[in-house]
Amino acid sequence: MSSASQSTSVVSITPPDGASCWLCLEEGPDDSGAPLVRDCSCRGHSGFAHLPCRVKYAESKIKDLAKRGAHIMSNMFDGKIFEHCPNCKQEYQNDLYYDMTKAQLAFIEREFIEVDRWYLRALKRRILILDGEKEADRIEGEEISAKMLTRIDKMKNSSDPPLHVLAGVYLDIGRFNFSVGTNRCLEKAKYYLEKARDIFKTSGDRELQLMVKSIEGNIAAVEERLSGGSLPKKTESDLSDFRVRYNCLLQAFGTHDVRSIRMGSHLASGLSLANHTIEASRLLDRLVIISRRVHGSDHKETKNAELWWQRLQLRCVVWIRTDEMYQALRYENDGKSCVMVPSNLDASRNVDDEETFSVPISEILFSLGTPVMLHGLKKAAHLNGEIGDVREYCKLSDRWVVHLEDKNLKPVKVKHENLRIVFDLPDPKNLD
Repeated sequence: MSSASQSTSVVSITPPDGASCWLCLEEGPDDSGAPLVRDCSCRGHSGFAHLPCRVKYAESKIKDLAKRGAHIMSNMFDGKIFEHCPNCKQEYQNDLYYDMTKAQLAFIEREFIEVDRWYLRALKRRILILDGEKEADRIEGEEISAKMLTRIDKMKNSSDPPLHVLAGVYLDIGRFNFSVGTNRCLEKAKYYLEKARDIFKTSGDRELQLMVKSIEGNIAAVEERLSGGSLPKKTESDLSDFRVRYNCLLQAFGTHDVRSIRMGSHLASGLSLANHTIEASRLLDRLVIISRRVHGSDHKETKNAELWWQRLQLRCVVWIRTDEMYQALRYENDGKSCVMVPSNLDASRNVDDEETFSVPISEILFSLGTPVMLHGLKKAAHLNGEIGDVREYCKLSDRWVVHLEDKNLKPVKVKHENLRIVFDLPDPKNLD
């Protein structure tokens, strides 16, 4: 995510010839030098505007809400006015979203600072976009945290704030401090995350209870960092939580909404890290197609889904002669040999210049998560042709443990010679 030090003049999409600001109708930069910017789901010439024009438009809409009395019913504050494009109705991305949340907070502080929920929501949206590793964002995040706590204390003096509001403030502050990552901030993160969890636990609200598991995962990650370890691996329980949250978004907003696509990518990344490569690939296949069609190839969520999809196309193996990782490309010699290149996950392949070489399949070991197909089985011949992920290696039986894509089939232990890497996944048997 962009930091505050980055210029607001960064244009994610270069305006085509003839493009103009849909608000002031002027082409090119405005009088202050602000360029035409667009970073949403608009296409062609639509959606371009100067940042000051966007801010002025959003401010006028909020003031109009206030004139109609919406500020009295403070939960009616529509953050979409600042955070979503009025044309495509989708959320702004990257620098544009960063700048609009900053403008939103400044406006609310200037005009509606006494409207508690409007103010807390603007603070919340701003702290969520800050990058704790950036000095300017870290300082701003600490200031926002103090403002949120001060406003909560003020609300307590007049009436008890709703539990979800109180817990939400603690949760946002905790997650921000986790992103900073220093020991002092990790201790603060643990403190506030535990306060949020305890409120959710005792609330009695069924919907709020769904947050407990997610927060406990955050707390576990903080504790792991404090002990000097790496982030915990994704567990089946974590994946179940991801699936529930993804399905909730699908039901609430549909498959085309940016929030659904973003959560789908989070689910896919979790599946990938837990070695559920086939399921992650199937999900990303759908997400990429939907995001390209609805939001465009330049959209942040499209690029994110494509990046994960590309990573999952790699088939990495270990060559036992060197004990190093290589990228498997294909089989040859009737499947008796595997063609490989040195693996570099951080660089794109140069197919013209790379040197490939072939080794016997007995000299390679699968990476966990590798999609494989069962073949040559005699006692369990009915499983030949089934595909699944390699999840672990059983030293006792000298076999790979494969979790099959067909959920009606149990995991199986298979000899190395009865497995073949699946380089291109076949179409699923049952499309949902």
